[in-house]
Amino acid sequence: MKLYEDNAKMAAIFTLGQKTSAGAMVLAQTVTNEYVHGKVIEAFATLDAEHQPVDVTSEVELEQALEKIPFGKANDYHTRFVEVMAGYQYKMSEKAKLKIMVKKCTSPTYAVEISKQMVDPNGTFAKACSEIAEIQRLVHVTEPKKSNPKKEKEVSLL
Repeated sequence: MKLYEDNAKMAAIFTLGQKTSAGAMVLAQTVTNEYVHGKVIEAFATLDAEHQPVDVTSEVELEQALEKIPFGKANDYHTRFVEVMAGYQYKMSEKAKLKIMVKKCTSPTYAVEISKQMVDPNGTFAKACSEIAEIQRLVHVTEPKKSNPKKEKEVSLL
């Protein structure tokens, strides 16, 4: 009985927490005589399968999306990288992640840190980002300011 009540509460939270009605529609497909509110775990599985593709094209899409992430501060880069990875079920090796990162890197110091992680059998993308972030904190690296292309030129009147 407790499991049934917990499922009913989760169904309510799941439905109310959606910005669109897509979650409610998927949950409605799981309604049975036993589970009149639907099975939340099945709804999650359905949405997961729909929104996290695992086919070959998803691998290409993932790599393209990761290559579009600009490299500035290492912690921000890591956060954006993880956010993009969360949208796919394809699991990328640590070495592949580091290869994408080293392509973005323009600093020889950062490249050395990344290559250390690539050579180390226990090296990870997260460790490389952490090491680079530590260096950036020590030298007070800030995010580069974006230039404003609509900036007006100064004109002097004589």
